[in-house]
Amino acid sequence: MPSQATHTSRLTREDKKAQRREHILAHARAMIAAEGFEALKIRDLAARAELTVPTIYNLIGGKADILEQIIEALVSRLHEVQDRAQFDNIEIGFEQQIDLLADLFAEDEDFYRSAFIAGDRSGLFEQSSDKGIFARSLQQPIEACEAAQRAGLLRGTISAKQLGRQVYDSYRLARQDWVNGYFGLDGFRQQALTGVYLCLAADASPDFRDRLLSRLAQLAP
Repeated sequence: MPSQATHTSRLTREDKKAQRREHILAHARAMIAAEGFEALKIRDLAARAELTVPTIYNLIGGKADILEQIIEALVSRLHEVQDRAQFDNIEIGFEQQIDLLADLFAEDEDFYRSAFIAGDRSGLFEQSSDKGIFARSLQQPIEACEAAQRAGLLRGTISAKQLGRQVYDSYRLARQDWVNGYFGLDGFRQQALTGVYLCLAADASPDFRDRLLSRLAQLAP
């Protein structure tokens, strides 16, 4: 039976390995974010992380393995944020979700930019599957629009599926513009919310439309 000292030593070794893996991933994220997806080369990554190429392969693996870990972390955090938003009030629900996303991205902009770039290149956000991250993300705004129709906020002249898709595209495209560096997170929030409000206003009841127009006026520069 291993002694307490041996157990502590083993934990310390594992902790050090985890720290070195995160050190490697941090440099990989920064390389992709600053120089593009193709910039991630194991030899260059080793030089930046001040490690040897075999060390990187031993700790994580090759480029595909590094990207897989970056993307898995992205998907996990996106799902976590998506599940936290509450849609008892539809426009506040979308505001909350977009604010949560902006707060999440602000924690480590290099990481999230690099992860989205890698995800796009790897097909993470493909739109043909009914089970991928795109399909899961799309389902929430569709359900929110269905609930708003039942509550009489939306008239139902536009299907919840079509409207929800356009709502989701509003913040998906704003996110892409942020990833590409066209504006910062304040711009992401403003563009995403503007698109969401305009989509909802297209099918809104008169009172709800007035509420949306008021919120749009507050977003105007």
